[in-house]
Amino acid sequence: MMEQKHTLHDVPLFTKLSPNELKLITNISKTKKFKKNQIIFLEGEAFSGFYVLLTGSVKVYKLRGDGEEIVLSMLEPYGSFAESYLFSGSRFYSSCAQALEESTILYIPSDEFSALLGRNPAFAIRISEATAVRLMELSRGFDLASSSVEGRVAKYLLNEVQLNNSIRMPEPYFNLLIRKKDLAAHLGMASETLSRTFRKFKLDKIIREVSKKIFITNLKKLRDSAEE
Repeated sequence: MMEQKHTLHDVPLFTKLSPNELKLITNISKTKKFKKNQIIFLEGEAFSGFYVLLTGSVKVYKLRGDGEEIVLSMLEPYGSFAESYLFSGSRFYSSCAQALEESTILYIPSDEFSALLGRNPAFAIRISEATAVRLMELSRGFDLASSSVEGRVAKYLLNEVQLNNSIRMPEPYFNLLIRKKDLAAHLGMASETLSRTFRKFKLDKIIREVSKKIFITNLKKLRDSAEE
């Protein structure tokens, strides 16, 4: 059971739920610890439930026939994953998930969660509404894919400083917690392309890096790049 129940309010899938409904979820859930690089589930495993990341970071990906990874999403705290299988009726995970660092994850069994939906129509409606919002967010991801290379990187940087609540600081910043190789895959480009774009942004004095922190030194230029 989750110790700090109020944090479930930060999960986009659960934002419309009442405190009593959130308690129903915590009563059926389990908190699991994963080590850095530990696999959470693999493609082809029987679907048993979905997850909410509480601390750490998680990568959801698929493996091509040649073993190359295709990164589908990078999860930060309070992001949920694998919930789509609940609504698709799939019996197996069609992707893989891996902890990128030591992570604490809330596991919600599918059978018990489906039973909650069946017993509580209002609860099911609110979950459906939240799911619709998630789909709208995913559709915005297609805009990212259609941008230029610099535009994709700029949009990612802007999104991260907004998530870090530092956008109004003199130098907005965020901690880059994932490998640049994984970030490149997430943005749909080669690692070398991402490195060249970061170097260009540094030369143009748009960003600077200090260890794993990325600072935005010219927000206007970054926003202009995001429009490309």
